[in-house]
Amino acid sequence: MRAPLVELFWSVQGEGRFVGVPMAFLRTATCPIRCLYCDTQHSYTATAHADVQGQPKEQNPVTAERAAELLCGMPVAKAARNPRVSITGGEPLVFPGFIKSVGERVRPLGFRVHLETAALDPLALQHCIAQVDHLSADYKLPGTLRAGFFGRQHVECCAIALRAGVTVDIKLVLMASIGEAAFSHALTELDCVREQALLILQPVTPCGEVHEKLPPEVLQRCIDATEKAGFDFRVLPQVHKQLQVP
Repeated sequence: MRAPLVELFWSVQGEGRFVGVPMAFLRTATCPIRCLYCDTQHSYTATAHADVQGQPKEQNPVTAERAAELLCGMPVAKAARNPRVSITGGEPLVFPGFIKSVGERVRPLGFRVHLETAALDPLALQHCIAQVDHLSADYKLPGTLRAGFFGRQHVECCAIALRAGVTVDIKLVLMASIGEAAFSHALTELDCVREQALLILQPVTPCGEVHEKLPPEVLQRCIDATEKAGFDFRVLPQVHKQLQVP
């Protein structure tokens, strides 16, 4: 199995329940959606070579076997008893066979596999979920995309992961333009996974087409609504941006 990669590097997790945890990041190229706040526009299309931190570039597409080899040679893998790798993008679920094959190679060596995805393709997720330990699913609120809304597919993906015993974070990026009705609808739609998933309310980091920070009153309104709906949740910005690390 092969996939075009953008980069492979190590850093600390900047989002969700594992914030601050050192891990490797394997970023795939290609993304079928366009978020207004996207900070990885360089991942939309594949280049001829992928960057590998501390090593020569790799020619694209990269095999799962070679990706696993590179991961095992990284400092974070050598230093940790149970190293973690986040497969991110772009949109990694474009390449479910690659995710599955990488997991099959590194999990027996002690790795924990995190999948960071918009979670819009239930069939693709079903194909690889057995090799995933943690799902970070980015629920796209109406108004955060140039076009389209995928709430139903997203909820189905989260349900697939939870049935497989995978821990699930559902991230909602909050923008000033998000209305009460849209946020309330999201909470209603996600209610079926409320007891098992952790909700991450992430104030937008201005980037791409978004230039305005989240007003405090909008954040408070979202916090109040989430508490009232009975979700277990955290309010977390993109911490890696604060730390100025990749």
